[in-house]
Amino acid sequence: MNVPVVMPQLGLTMTEGSISQWLKRPGERVEKGELLFVVSTDKADAEIESLEEGTMAQIVVEPGTAVAVGTVVAYLQKSGGQESATGSTPVGSTIRSSPVTPELKSTARVVKTELKSQTDVCSASPRARRMARKLGVDVSVIQGSGAGGRIVEEDVRKSAEQARAQTVAPAVRHRQLIAERMVQSIRTTPHFCVNVEINAAQLISFLKSLNYSVQKAGSPRLTVTDLLLKTLGVALTETPDMNVVWEEGRCTQRSGADLGLAIATERGVVAPVVHSVDKLELVAVSCSRNELVKKAREGRLSLPDLEGGVGTLSNLGMYRVDHFQALISPGQSFVLALGRIRDRPWVEETTLMVRPTVYLSLSVDHRVADGAVAVGFLGKIADIIENPFQILWSSSISKDTGGSKT
Repeated sequence: MNVPVVMPQLGLTMTEGSISQWLKRPGERVEKGELLFVVSTDKADAEIESLEEGTMAQIVVEPGTAVAVGTVVAYLQKSGGQESATGSTPVGSTIRSSPVTPELKSTARVVKTELKSQTDVCSASPRARRMARKLGVDVSVIQGSGAGGRIVEEDVRKSAEQARAQTVAPAVRHRQLIAERMVQSIRTTPHFCVNVEINAAQLISFLKSLNYSVQKAGSPRLTVTDLLLKTLGVALTETPDMNVVWEEGRCTQRSGADLGLAIATERGVVAPVVHSVDKLELVAVSCSRNELVKKAREGRLSLPDLEGGVGTLSNLGMYRVDHFQALISPGQSFVLALGRIRDRPWVEETTLMVRPTVYLSLSVDHRVADGAVAVGFLGKIADIIENPFQILWSSSISKDTGGSKT
């Protein structure tokens, strides 16, 4: 019998997805738990497993096409069933109870031709085979247009062009999905921002001391981003009114500090989540951040890597940017944006001096917090950055550095 394969919902906020790649073709055997296709969302690509075993019968949705969650994208012919019918065949029916339509005949011919191509590579002309080797095309998956289904040179060229188009389309759709979510953020989340300039001299000195300790223990170097993630975790613990999200018309309190980190990739910015930052050792925060950055740039982020954040850190300090305001990701409550640390004029009491400073901009969802709460949260962040040894009160690094403390 025919079993429909539908677009899955990979997260609470997902309403549609785009198939970036089919991993099975019509006529191929499919085992339960085997990968069927790759779904591209605004957050990441996810490999989808088959819930049934059988034979791939028909692909309904081509790569690069966005469809709503629950839409039928393909049909699987279960073992022991009849030939596949068209996409309109209801679940549990077979070809025997369906009328033999022109579309059905066409589908059967396509499946038959694909199976023939897979087993009879010699049906390609010599010039077609040479062109396939040159362009890196697998002739076993090409449907020939020549006499008797023979694969000719033009078939190979068209296959290569289609492959290139399918590679570009998911990237374009990914950009579109990001754009849609940012518009959703502006339309549905009432933002307001609070800003502050902070003396970062102690933060820099603290980071150098920590790296001296962790390097002696053979651990990876820490970064300003690691300290800022931990700072946010500590600040959320001490400002629980900010550790909430707006869900189903009310505020929902979070038990831990789950924080997103904005990462630039070739396909756009993603924000994977470092979970339980408040409970992690500082070196563990750094290791988690390193792993997420690597996975993001290799395109290996999973949905659990991207969900559950209460807020996001967006650090452009490595670029020539002094300050900026960021948009809150839908489903979260705030985003902290900061630019580069650089020497600027600074006044202490009545003395003008030069100090390394940094601008922080906190964008907050007004539904979950008023100005006083946001200012208190930002003030706590600023206090920790200016007096960073507070981080050690909730994150001892002694375990990771062989007992050495700074």
